[in-house]
Amino acid sequence: MNQPPTHCPYCGSSVDPAETDEPRIVETPMVYRCESCEDYVFYNPTPGGSAIVLDGDAICLVEDFRSPDEWKLPSGRMLLGESPREGVARELEEETGLSVDPADLVYVTDEAGEPVPEQYMVGIDYAVARSQTTGSLAAGSDATDAKFFTPSEFEASPHAIKHTHVDRFGTDSLPWLLDEARAALERAGEPV
Repeated sequence: MNQPPTHCPYCGSSVDPAETDEPRIVETPMVYRCESCEDYVFYNPTPGGSAIVLDGDAICLVEDFRSPDEWKLPSGRMLLGESPREGVARELEEETGLSVDPADLVYVTDEAGEPVPEQYMVGIDYAVARSQTTGSLAAGSDATDAKFFTPSEFEASPHAIKHTHVDRFGTDSLPWLLDEARAALERAGEPV
């Protein structure tokens, strides 16, 4: 689960450490132990990912519907049954109108973090050249805008990179992100 567990999914008993003097947390904060059935209850991260779509020196960003003027890579959480590449391809299409064959996505990096308090995520980021995508760029249901920006265009704009992306990558540098994506595509022998 992606929230601290309050009940055992096997027997329904409480796993709230505040209800007893004996601690039930085995490893903070990821593993709890149910006193009733003795099974482990895991507090696991949710998998998610991002698409880094390059068009020459420009990178595709979407304006987050939750925070005006904060931009991010097209990204989101995997759905049940999806591979990471399938989830990222679906999120790209949902947020930008651009379609890509999941097999054309090239691994760039991964990271783990807590974008929202007590909601842990593991992100897997992929790159693809705009020429490998189809469709017209248009903001989808969970984005208010979608555009390709060169780093200098973005820097000259009033926009900012979404704080969760800065936390994920440790920087708000679009040149760094562009370089990482280009290097991954070049290593894979893909068009840049």
